[in-house]
Amino acid sequence: MSQIRALIFDFGGVLMRTMTDAPRREFERRMGLPPGRFDEVAYQSPLWDATQLGQVTYEQFWQDVGRRLGLDLSLEEAGKLGNTFWSGDRLDEELMAFIRRLRERGYRTAMLSNAPSYLCDFVEGLGIAADFDVLVVSGCEGVMKPDPAIYRLTLERLGVAPVEAVFIDDRPENIAAARQVGMPAVRFRGLAPLRRWLRELGIPAPPPARTPRDGIRAVVFDWGGVLEALPDDSQVQEWERQLSLEPGRLSAVLWGEDWERLSLGEIDEAEYAASIAARLGLPDALAGERLMAQVRAAGRLRPEVLAAVRRLRGRYRVALLTNASAEQPARLREQYGVDVAAEFDLYVNSAHVGLRKPDPAIYNLTAERLGIALAEAVLVDDLVRNVDRARFIGMHAIQFVEPEESLGELWACLGLAGDEEV
Repeated sequence: MSQIRALIFDFGGVLMRTMTDAPRREFERRMGLPPGRFDEVAYQSPLWDATQLGQVTYEQFWQDVGRRLGLDLSLEEAGKLGNTFWSGDRLDEELMAFIRRLRERGYRTAMLSNAPSYLCDFVEGLGIAADFDVLVVSGCEGVMKPDPAIYRLTLERLGVAPVEAVFIDDRPENIAAARQVGMPAVRFRGLAPLRRWLRELGIPAPPPARTPRDGIRAVVFDWGGVLEALPDDSQVQEWERQLSLEPGRLSAVLWGEDWERLSLGEIDEAEYAASIAARLGLPDALAGERLMAQVRAAGRLRPEVLAAVRRLRGRYRVALLTNASAEQPARLREQYGVDVAAEFDLYVNSAHVGLRKPDPAIYNLTAERLGIALAEAVLVDDLVRNVDRARFIGMHAIQFVEPEESLGELWACLGLAGDEEV
């Protein structure tokens, strides 16, 4: 029986996440700034840690950001600049409902956030402060994650031992620190995988609501993480050990800047392999190609998901929307014998169209090519950022975790029984 009595959640990146960067891009357009400059100046500010420790106010922080963008702002104007920056963020209402149900079952809950002191008032304004037994904000305490002291403070206020609490955060260094303190901890990748992890710990995590959606005409599947099971954390850790890399380094390189360029069609797979070889300190491009072959060989086709694609075709338009290299179709034929042109009504590859998820433009393009409205499609994708953006612009979306649970959620969304002939 589980000994867990409490759950501790981060705020930004977990409870509150960025659903659209449109307000930031519009600000940059008005100011004549290059795309991404607003994010760069804000996130790389030398004052951010001091702000999160309560040494600098929210308004003073944004006044400094404005100054580095060439603006001379009053404190009031600076506060409005900060509000513009965060205006694309939204509270995860489904996650909050999940937390409330856990509290009803007797679990204590806490929010532990690295944030300016104003966050307590902000959370109160959102109407969610009462959903937590304890609120710990670094700007009010003068200490921040990953300092062990702030975890111990949270545990003390909850009245539980480290082994009696679980910690959920979006940053690897904060997860590692929580584990050092003695808490089970997991990196937040969405409610669906969180629910599964909690069940593995013996916590009776409430299941998702399964409500049929009217008017669905198309189902859009992702490839990696959905039709293909990707290498798990233990495999990645073993490769890191073999390559003498620090934890997290391999994933950061494989799925970082070079992957983005590859999936936008700006470089090919040979250039990608050469670049990651250089970044990882491998002897040559050939070593990079061997590593990539090893990573791809660890993938596994999920036949039950491919069977679902085949069942749905005819009654629904079925698409494959994937962030991938331009060479993906040939690789899938060679590795799995899957012809994407034959298996799907529509195949949209980010490298072919120069757009990638979660850019709303690629969802709109997919809907346009399917001949449907966004609200007439359901996306099945494993990444929370892709699911978030799809839902934000009006699509239905299911975060894929594993075939039985996620396909069951899809059948329910479509109003079908799992054994029903389509």
